[in-house]
Amino acid sequence: MEDGPVENLSGQQSIISFRALGRSDFPLLQKWLAARHVRIWWNERFDLASLEAKYGPAIDGSEPIHVYVIQRNGVPIGWIQWYRWRDFPEHAIQVGVDPTSAGIDLAIGEVDMTGRGLGPAVIGEFGTNYIFINGDVGAIVADPSVSNKRSVSAFRKAGFTIVDTVQLVDEAFERHVVRLDRRS
Repeated sequence: MEDGPVENLSGQQSIISFRALGRSDFPLLQKWLAARHVRIWWNERFDLASLEAKYGPAIDGSEPIHVYVIQRNGVPIGWIQWYRWRDFPEHAIQVGVDPTSAGIDLAIGEVDMTGRGLGPAVIGEFGTNYIFINGDVGAIVADPSVSNKRSVSAFRKAGFTIVDTVQLVDEAFERHVVRLDRRS
C-alpha cells in the first residue's frame, strides 16, 4: 500500500502510513485507551485480557475486522480499523447502511498529534489505499458521537457528508452517520 505525504497545519510534510496491529502493540493500545481524549469516546477496558478478547480475533483473522496502527513518519500515533457493515447486521440496521458499505473507526492516541489536521489525512489515505481498493465497497460509513466535534469535523474535511443522526439501542447519546461514496 502507498504511504502518503500530508501537509500539517504548520505547513510541514509528514508521511502517514499504516501497519497491521499485532499483540506487541497492546501496550500502546493500553496507553492510548487510557488517555483522557480517547477514553471519553471509546470507553473500553484496556487491561491485557480485554485487549486480547477484543483485538486478538482480528489479529488472528478469525474476526472480519482489519486493524492497523497509524504511523506518522514511522512513529505510532493511533489506530484505525475497517470492516464490512454486512458482517455486523444489527448495528448496520440501526445506522441504516447498505451491504456494500464499509465501516471505519479510528483514534489518534497521542494527544500531541491531535489538532494538527492529521485526522482527515489519515481517513483519506486509509479510505483510498485500504478500503476502496476492494471493488465491492461502494461507500465508507462511520457513526461518531454527535458530541465528538473533532471526529465529525475530521470526517467532513475528508469529504464525508452527514446523512443521518441516530441513537443506537442501549446508548444514551446520538451519533451522526457520515458517508463517503466511491468516486466513479
